[in-house]
Amino acid sequence: MERTIRSADASRKSVRDAAEASRETSRGGGAIGETAERASETMSRIASDAADASQQMAERAAEEFGQMFTRRIEASKEILQHTQQNLDVMMQAGGVLAGGSQSILREWADYAQSAMQRNIDGVNSMMRARTLQDLVSAQSDLLTSEIQLLLNSSVRISEATTRFARDAAQSINDRTRQAQRRL
Repeated sequence: MERTIRSADASRKSVRDAAEASRETSRGGGAIGETAERASETMSRIASDAADASQQMAERAAEEFGQMFTRRIEASKEILQHTQQNLDVMMQAGGVLAGGSQSILREWADYAQSAMQRNIDGVNSMMRARTLQDLVSAQSDLLTSEIQLLLNSSVRISEATTRFARDAAQSINDRTRQAQRRL
């Protein structure tokens, strides 16, 4: 833009210099000189008007370019902000997923450990049985305790899964509401 303005100023100066030189020459020639002087003045005005128009066009183009550049920067900032918000939601959801998965795995590990201990205790009871009735009683106790353990563990695992799903949904809903408020 500065080059265009400098070029327009230089063109104006060149035209004015040429017009002045033409006037000088025409003063020496009388009537022909007056005609040449008028032509020179007209040419000078035309050149000056053209230079002014060029300068105005250059200024307008620079202003429009600046506005366009500003709009692009604003759009880029907005896209960056939305991307950051989405990443925040994903990171928080990832944390909730990790915590929930860990809780569920802990319940399964507790179940496996308790089941193993009950099986060992049940087998020991069956091996100590001296009569058929003691053996059937030990098997019945083992089966009952296994079923009870499975039911209790299933309830705890279901509760952990429900907490996990509720926390994940709440986290995502909270972040979504926060993102909507920011908009």
